Amino acid sequence: MAYPTPSAYQDALQFPATAFADPVLAAGEPATNALGLPQPITGAFAAVFPVETAQGRFAVRCFLTDAPDLHRRYRALAEHLAGAGLPYTAGFEFQREGIRVGGAWYPILKMAWVEGEGLARFVERHLDRPEVLRDLAAAWRGMLADLAAAGVAHGDLQHGNVLVQETDGGPRLRLVDYDAMWVPALRGLAGIEVGHRNYQHPDRTESDFDASLDHFAGLVVATALAALAERPGLWAAYSTGENLLFQAGDFYDPAASPLFADLRGIEPARPLAEALRTACYLEPSGVPSLGAVLAGEAPEAAPGRKERRVEMRPARRSRFEAAFVGIAGAAVAAAVGLGAWRGEAGFAFAVIVTIMLGITGRKAYRRQPLVHRRRRIAREAAALDRWIVEAEAERAGLVAERRAYLDGVASRQADRLAELRDEALQRRLKHHFVNELDADERVGHRAVIRLKAVGIRDAFQATPERVAEARGLTSETRARIAAWREGLAARYADEAPDELSPAEVQRLRRLAERRLKAFDDALVRVAAKREVQREERLRLERLRDGLPDLSPVDYVLFLLRLRPLPSTEAPRSAPILQRPGEPAESERPAAAAPSEGAWWEQV
Repeated sequence: MAYPTPSAYQDALQFPATAFADPVLAAGEPATNALGLPQPITGAFAAVFPVETAQGRFAVRCFLTDAPDLHRRYRALAEHLAGAGLPYTAGFEFQREGIRVGGAWYPILKMAWVEGEGLARFVERHLDRPEVLRDLAAAWRGMLADLAAAGVAHGDLQHGNVLVQETDGGPRLRLVDYDAMWVPALRGLAGIEVGHRNYQHPDRTESDFDASLDHFAGLVVATALAALAERPGLWAAYSTGENLLFQAGDFYDPAASPLFADLRGIEPARPLAEALRTACYLEPSGVPSLGAVLAGEAPEAAPGRKERRVEMRPARRSRFEAAFVGIAGAAVAAAVGLGAWRGEAGFAFAVIVTIMLGITGRKAYRRQPLVHRRRRIAREAAALDRWIVEAEAERAGLVAERRAYLDGVASRQADRLAELRDEALQRRLKHHFVNELDADERVGHRAVIRLKAVGIRDAFQATPERVAEARGLTSETRARIAAWREGLAARYADEAPDELSPAEVQRLRRLAERRLKAFDDALVRVAAKREVQREERLRLERLRDGLPDLSPVDYVLFLLRLRPLPSTEAPRSAPILQRPGEPAESERPAAAAPSEGAWWEQV
C-alpha cells in the first residue's frame, strides 16, 4: 500500500480532531513552523510530528513506506522493552488505524516525548570541555553494555536518534526512533532499514538483523568522542552537520581516508580507530562490540596487502555454485563442440547463461560487496533527492508566505486602526444601557426584556446581528434599536482615532520585524539543510564513481571462470575522499597524489 507524503500528513494534521483516532491526540495541538503548519521531523522511514496534549507532549510517527510485519515488530518491541526496564527508551503505542489522510486510515506510533539535546549539538557545545566528552564516552559505553545485556540492539545509533540530558551525575542518554530495533522475538526477520550511512557498516543490508547491529555504530561514536576529547579541532575539519566525524566514504575506503590518517596521531583514540578501521573489512555480523574492543578481544587487522584486499574480495562460491560451475562449463563446451554454426553455439551459450542466472539466483549475486554497495548508494541517493525536493518546496513556501506577509502590511495597519476605532466606540457605548429604550414608546419595556434575554445589556452589544437573535421583535422595533445605536455612534465618532499613533506604528513595525526574522531564520535553516543534502548527494556520486560495476553477466562469467571480476581501480578523475574544504584531487600538488595500485590498497 502506498503511504502519504510528509506534506500530505502535514495537511491532515492541521485538523487534529478529524485526523486522529486517538481521543488524546485528537484534542491536541501539533507544533507548527513559521508558516503556521504542523512541523514534521522527516526521516527515511517516517515523519515525526510533536503534538501537545492534556496528558503531555507526544511524538507521533507517521510512516512514509510500508514495512513487513510492522504491527508484529512493534508488539514484540513493546513487550521486550517493558520487561527490560531500560532507562534509555520511552514508552510507545502502535495504532494500526491512527491517522486519516485523504479518507484512508494509516498506522502511527504514539510515543512519549523525550526531552534532551541531540548528540551532535551536545558534543559541539562541549568541545572545550574534554572531561564532559569523556563522561559522555563513559555513558556511551554503559548504554551499549546495558542494551546488549538486555538483548536489545537499536539498529540506527546516530546523532539524530541519541539525545543527551545533563544531570548532576553526568550526561544521561536517551534513545528515540525504534524502527530498526532488534530483540530476540524478531530473530529470523529482515531489517526494514540499514541506518544512517555515516554510522553504519558499508556492507550492511536488511538481511543483517541480529544482536550485533550496534557494534559498528558503537565503535564509530566511541572513536569520535575519544578523538574530540584530545583534539577538538577535528570537529571543524570533519563535521558536516550529518555526522560527528566519520562519513560513509571513510568506511568504504579506510586506507584512503584522511580522517583515519589523522587519528593515527592521536594516541588515546588510536586503538579504537584501528579497531574501527579493521571492522570496515569484516562482515557486518563479525564486527566486535565496543566492550570486546576495550577488553582487547577484538580481531586484529591482517598485515600488509591481505588486510586491504579483503574488502573487495568476492563472496565465496557455495558448494552448489561450485558444482554448478563444473556442470555449466561442461555444457558450454558441449554446446560449442556440437553447434554446427556459430549462431547455434551462441544461442546455446545464451540459454546456459540464462539458466545460470536463474539457478545461482539473484541472492548470490546481490550479496557481492560491489553489488549491494551500489544498491545502497543508489537507495541513499534517491532518499537525498527526495529530501532535496522537499527542502526546495519548503523554501518556496516560505518565500511565498514572506512575500504575502509583506504585501499585507498596509491592510494589517488598516485592520488595526479599525480595531482601535471599535475600542474607542466600545468605551463610550458600553455606558449606555438598553434600559434607555424604555423611554421610546415605539420600543417599550417588553423589547428591552427580550434583548436582555439574549445577553444584550448595552448599546455596544446591540449590533444588528445580535439584535436579530432576539425573538418577538417587529422590524420597526429592530429599526428603532439600530437608529438608537447609530445615533450614539455618530455622537462619539470624533473621539475615535483617524490614524495610528506613532507608538502603534512602531509596535506594528516591531511585530513585522520579528515575523520577518522568523521567516528569514527558517529560510537560512532550510538553505543549510539543503546544502548539506546536496553535498552528501555529490559525495555519494563520487563514491559510486569510485566503485567498479559488476553486472549479472560479469558475475556469471566470473563463476564460469571465463572472466575475472571488473577492475577495482578508482578513476583518477573522481576522487573518493578528501578533507572538507580541501581542493579536489586534480588540484592538489603532485606529491599529494595517491600511489599507484588498486584503490583499496592506497594507504
